[in-house]
Amino acid sequence: MSYDSFTTMRELIRGFAGAMDLVEPDVEHHHKQVAYLSYRLAEAMDLEERDRLYAVYGALLHDIGGVVQQNITLEEVERNAPVIARAGGDLLRSFSRMRPLSDVVESSQTPWHSIAKLPKKLMTPHRLGQIIHLADVVSLALGEEESVLNQVEHIGRCISEQGRDEFHPDVTAAFRTISRREYVWMDMLYQPERFLEFVPEEAVSLDGTLRFTELMSMIIDFQSPFTAMHSAGVAASAAYLAKLTGMSQRECQMMRIAGYLHDLGKLKIPREILEKPGKLTDEEFNVIKEHAYYTYILLKDVRGFGQIAQWAAYHHEKINGSGYPFGLGGEDIPFGARIMAVSDVFSAITEERPYRKGMEKEKVISILRENVSSGALSGSLVELLVSHFDEIDAARDRESREAGQRYFRSIGREA
Repeated sequence: MSYDSFTTMRELIRGFAGAMDLVEPDVEHHHKQVAYLSYRLAEAMDLEERDRLYAVYGALLHDIGGVVQQNITLEEVERNAPVIARAGGDLLRSFSRMRPLSDVVESSQTPWHSIAKLPKKLMTPHRLGQIIHLADVVSLALGEEESVLNQVEHIGRCISEQGRDEFHPDVTAAFRTISRREYVWMDMLYQPERFLEFVPEEAVSLDGTLRFTELMSMIIDFQSPFTAMHSAGVAASAAYLAKLTGMSQRECQMMRIAGYLHDLGKLKIPREILEKPGKLTDEEFNVIKEHAYYTYILLKDVRGFGQIAQWAAYHHEKINGSGYPFGLGGEDIPFGARIMAVSDVFSAITEERPYRKGMEKEKVISILRENVSSGALSGSLVELLVSHFDEIDAARDRESREAGQRYFRSIGREA
């Protein structure tokens, strides 16, 4: 186990919040707004600091169940919010370190009248869910076209009308208290990122960072059954290949993180393009090219992630300089990014997907060597992978299958 300080919780949450903005571009900054108001509500209710932070983290995760819903629109998210919340709770339960937040997320769309008679010992996560529920309603009611203070009365009236059946009385009382603070409304609309001030600057080790990014990889991949296992397989392949090249244990862990996050920017890409069964048009491929750029933008300013950002975002750069989106070539492509490129192609053609089986070993090797001949991939790294094919493929398959099992559990199906 590694106990060194690699980054901080605030930095990880900053990157995560940016990623969640990509999930629902129709309501940019929504999760930040809900996180900010949730903390203010918990603060006004005089909850313990741990519960205030759980409210913040639950707010950032409250729509996570939407990533496993196929082709769902914003209107459908709102209409099916309880279903989304339950799916989010189930998804978090599959990730052991997120289980304390699973009940909070699952209850974030539960009306108060449904839980009012629960035993007191079961009430804490539901009360936090109630905080998030009210903050969610307020955020969705906010408009950017009008001065925020001119919206306060209308939003307050909407909350009052939903009243005792929808929200815990303590939560509505807290809302009435803080709604009189004009700066709270201005922060929500104009500076929602201020919620980060509530997240502690506590150190997170490399091991802790690795576990956190595994959750992020689930959000990336679970958008689609086409990609449900991909990032886990890339992470396993890249870490194994990095070890074979002589990278240190620390660098191999960083490589695994880069593998988990290499497709982070795909959260920005419409599903109809990601899942198109036939050949992409030139216009659609131009949209696809943006994902590596967004991966870089989201990661480059996270403390400790400078090198990881390059390894992750440069996975479509080619040795001959014809890759995208940065057009790097030869030695300008960092060694870790060259490993990532090989691992990405290897995983993509060996993993099973809903519409096809993974390719046989001989065919995989043939395609990898064709990519070397065309100037796309590093020849030395491809030959290193070929010479250790079976063990790398076993590592990829094991982690891919585990990710696939989590995905199918989250949608209520057996793998």
